[in-house]
Amino acid sequence: MIRTRARATCLCERRSPRWALLVLSLVGWACTSHPLDQPPLGSEQISEGYISVAPRPMLDLVFMIDNSPSMAPKQEKLKAQFHQLIAALKDPNDGTLPDLRIAIIDSDLGTGSAYASGACGPKTLPDGTSSPYGDLGRFQMIGASDCGVSKPDALWLEYLNGKPVNFVGAMEDVFACLAGNLGTQGCGEEHQLQAFEFALVAQGLGNEAQRKMLRPNAYLGLIFLTDEDDCSAAGNDGMFGDKSELRGESASLRCATRAHACGGRNLTSLPPGYPTEAAFSAPFGTCAARSDDCPNPTDGTGGTDTSGPTECSPLKGVKRLANEIKALKSDPDSQILVAGIFGWPRNNEMARAQYKIDLIPNPNTADSAQPQVYDTWPVCYDPAHPPADETTYDPVAAGWGATGGLRLSAFIDEFGYNGLKFSICETDFSHAMSVLGWALHCIGYRNFCLDYKLVDTDLATPGVQADCRVVFRVPQPDPANPDRVIYVENPESMARCDPGQSDDTQPAYPCWKLVNDTTRCPVNGQIISVVRQPSERSTPLEPGTKIGMQCLTCPDPIPGAPVNPGCDY
Repeated sequence: MIRTRARATCLCERRSPRWALLVLSLVGWACTSHPLDQPPLGSEQISEGYISVAPRPMLDLVFMIDNSPSMAPKQEKLKAQFHQLIAALKDPNDGTLPDLRIAIIDSDLGTGSAYASGACGPKTLPDGTSSPYGDLGRFQMIGASDCGVSKPDALWLEYLNGKPVNFVGAMEDVFACLAGNLGTQGCGEEHQLQAFEFALVAQGLGNEAQRKMLRPNAYLGLIFLTDEDDCSAAGNDGMFGDKSELRGESASLRCATRAHACGGRNLTSLPPGYPTEAAFSAPFGTCAARSDDCPNPTDGTGGTDTSGPTECSPLKGVKRLANEIKALKSDPDSQILVAGIFGWPRNNEMARAQYKIDLIPNPNTADSAQPQVYDTWPVCYDPAHPPADETTYDPVAAGWGATGGLRLSAFIDEFGYNGLKFSICETDFSHAMSVLGWALHCIGYRNFCLDYKLVDTDLATPGVQADCRVVFRVPQPDPANPDRVIYVENPESMARCDPGQSDDTQPAYPCWKLVNDTTRCPVNGQIISVVRQPSERSTPLEPGTKIGMQCLTCPDPIPGAPVNPGCDY
């Protein structure tokens, strides 16, 4: 993956070109260096990316699937289109997948026994555990044997060395079956982000065995599917429960009014207020997740009485949750990808999207004293199921739509260009699955094409004489924690290969050379290739090894301006 940052200092005397820092693999086919419509680089910027050299990369995927009552049509879309993600992960040469592990968790972490019963009350898990926190972030393998899982103790699906390990049939079919078995009876006050924390980070929950899924040298993908914003509060669960002062609003509205701000103003202010007493609307683009987090006992920062109004946001801090995930990897910028399919305006709809809180028919029809309650209205709708009139609440259209995921968006933003956002309101998820599969494919393995034009530093010599520094970065066990790896970079650059010699007669190994292949790299055909000693080529490099490369590249062209020397080819 590629990310950019503003250049702070000059890397060399020549200021007109830019330098690009890229990390390339030795094998495979091309991924473009700026996919997903990211902004083009201008002069004085650095682009960064990391790709493993491992001939068969390792990829660990954890899917968080919302299992609350509104999710049935969205789960069906995921099941129908998941095969496109798998297809994008396959090697185009032999159709095999990377060494792949896939686990499923749901959004149900209960409410800390704030309700005595019901979907958000205490529950007994399949192993007999009595849980005040719903499903505790445990991997879900409901109906596993009927779905094709062949090992009764399997906690995740695994594909290794070109074949299934613990399932039979196509992985996409087995996954779709397991995802469908989650159902939609989970707690409607969803803890999507904390579900990842419970599953992969938190201690003392009985989830230690499932953490063995995470391999130190593997790439990690976190993907969530949900139609409401995150309400991760444990253990500030005093905000939940049947509170008489909140009976004029939906049970989940407090998750928004206490954790969102629009135009820099907290929504606990009237309107809408907490408790909500008036309708409210604002351009969605002016709204964001609050970051003034209350102390939380699960963070070890103390506790807060969240049973009433608070000056701080009672939900878990988004940045802290993201940092916990990043700490799982020694090189999180290159080893982690986070993607969400959630309540977000569809393409080109952000400008007119509205954050809106207003009255809706009370979903609890037995509550005759409250025929209407305040709730958050959808920020987007499925085009195949639009409301008859967007000024009037349409419960059917709302069931196909989604409310704004401001906290979820903030979490994705913590991962920079390795964070991807997709609207859950699309008619189907084919685009999301294809792009996501492609992105995972690229973060885990394959070559980068050099879509940034390299400067020719020797105009008298035929061909492009690139100015590059190319080095190996090798994984080693972390002396402080043998379950983690650290990367050590060779300080000496590889030599450039002698163009007058064959790969088998180079004066120095390893060396690098510029290869032209417009079939694999249609933008400009440029690929950097590393040549190893002939006797070493049959021996794979250490899994996880990376190649770091820093090359002088041409600035983006300016209409009417003269072309820089070395860039007019």
